[in-house]
Order: sequence, then structure tokens, then C-alpha cells
Amino acid sequence: MNTGIIFDLDGTLWEVIDATHKAVNEVAIKNGFEPISRKTICDVFGTPRDACAKIYFPTLSVEEAVSLMDESTIKNIEYLQKYGGNVFAKVKETMEELSKKYELFIVSNTAFNTYIEAFLNCSGTKELFTDYIATGEYNLTKPEAIKKIVVDHNLDKSIYVGDTEKDMEAAIGAGVEFIQAKYGFGQDLKTAHSIDKIEELPKKISVFDHLV
Repeated sequence: MNTGIIFDLDGTLWEVIDATHKAVNEVAIKNGFEPISRKTICDVFGTPRDACAKIYFPTLSVEEAVSLMDESTIKNIEYLQKYGGNVFAKVKETMEELSKKYELFIVSNTAFNTYIEAFLNCSGTKELFTDYIATGEYNLTKPEAIKKIVVDHNLDKSIYVGDTEKDMEAAIGAGVEFIQAKYGFGQDLKTAHSIDKIEELPKKISVFDHLV
């Protein structure tokens, strides 16, 4: 049986608040906007690109806001490629363990695959993941991107691991199981399956009868 574990990125495998805050505000201030708070940055992680752009730049059209959003994302990627991000403890060890039994994937609401690649290089996990999708790169919603992974890789069973309510909704929309990473940016969703630390994931996945 071909089983895939599909991961959200921000708040699930790493957090990059400092780099994102710096990049977004460089673009905002350069374009005459007031600085954007760290709380706003945290609140929009996992939000689809267009919606996130309008939260950052509410007075602009969607097209103008997305243009500035993409500019800040490119700047953020430059910082992350140079300085790295805050990869959560035990991520590499956990991915190594999981990759022995399952195929691993990432689906993130970022605009560019290079953002995901910055994580893979920073965490030393590039060889452990089969594929990844930045939804903005393919103009897909997160449920559509999850479904694309499932179809493209002929997965018989799949689980999406994420930290927010939007991640849970994406898993439901894609028709796959969901595990909440409660240590991330989201609130406790009272889901049937959750973890408090990433290293709990292999044991949690093993309780799924259809994955054993």
C-alpha cells in the first residue's frame, strides 16, 4: 500500500516569524505603508496568498496587494536562504523515521517553491521528501494541491499534518485524514488526532488502522 504523509510547513515544520516580519515591513515601508505587527504576521500564516495580501495591504486592489506580497516573499526567501529559519526540534530525526515507511510531501500556501526549498536545505531533509507544492506556484487552493499530490503519486492512503483550522479544512476538502500539530500557530481544534511535539508523529500515525 502506497501511503503518503503530507505536511503543512509554517507552524508545523518550522517558524520564520522574524525573517517574514523583516521582509514584509521592508516592502511595506518602502511603499508608504505603516509597519505590520508581528501579531498580524503570526495570524496570517497558513492563509491563502490573496487573502494574506489583502490583510497586509487592505487599501490596495487584490492584484496590487499580491504584487507587494510576492515582493516580500522573494525578499523573505533571500533571508531564509542566507540565514535559515527556526526548524522545530526533532524534525529531521522524525522525517528520517517516517521516510522508512511512508512517502513524505509538503503542501504550503506560499507563492513559490523556492520557499519550501529554503526549508529543505535549512533542515537537511531534502532527500527525505518525494515532492512538494507551493500553492501559489501552481495557482491551486490547498485542498486542490493536496489532491494533486495524492493523484500524481498514486497514493492509496494519505494524512495531512498541519497546525491551523484552515489546514484542517483543507484536509477535509481533499478527503484525507488530518493530524493537528498543536504546537503551531493554531488553537486547539479538539481534533480526533493531534500531537504536542513533532516526534510524537510516528506513534500517532501508527494508530490509524488503515495505515498499519
